[in-house]
Amino acid sequence: YGSEKDKRNLKKYADEFKENLEEPTPMAQTNALSKLRSDLTKVKPELFKPLNDFSIGKTTKTFGNVAYESYKKFKDKSPIISLENAPAPMNAFSRGKDIKEVVKGAREQFKKRAMAEGMSENQAEKQAEKMIGVTWDVGHINQLKKFGFKDEDIIKETEEVAPYLKHIH
Repeated sequence: YGSEKDKRNLKKYADEFKENLEEPTPMAQTNALSKLRSDLTKVKPELFKPLNDFSIGKTTKTFGNVAYESYKKFKDKSPIISLENAPAPMNAFSRGKDIKEVVKGAREQFKKRAMAEGMSENQAEKQAEKMIGVTWDVGHINQLKKFGFKDEDIIKETEEVAPYLKHIH
């Protein structure tokens, strides 16, 4: 669950510990354990991820993969995948910035897969933009007014997703 840097450091700490244990005296082994314990306090693996971050990560990958599999099967006749903002009380994907992040991530996932199978970066980017976008549900976004948002706040939320719009209802 750690970063790549943490993983490299853990390998280094393990190697140093093994090397330090080679000296058979009890004091040397105590020092080796003490150093290892100190080194391990420097590693901070991410054991828990905020739900919103986890949801966005999994959703972007899923929709990017769905779009790419659809493209492989139907090519230029592939359906558009248009992600809708959730009703306002829900935490994930009800705000403009969240749905924008999902679309951007899904497009990147599509692009990564397409390029891995030989599509040019430019073509992959164009196809991802064509296939993956937003359905902006104005009823859902206006529910934010129940939570103190004003008309200008709703407009800002809409401006976040405007470049990604495929459909409004």
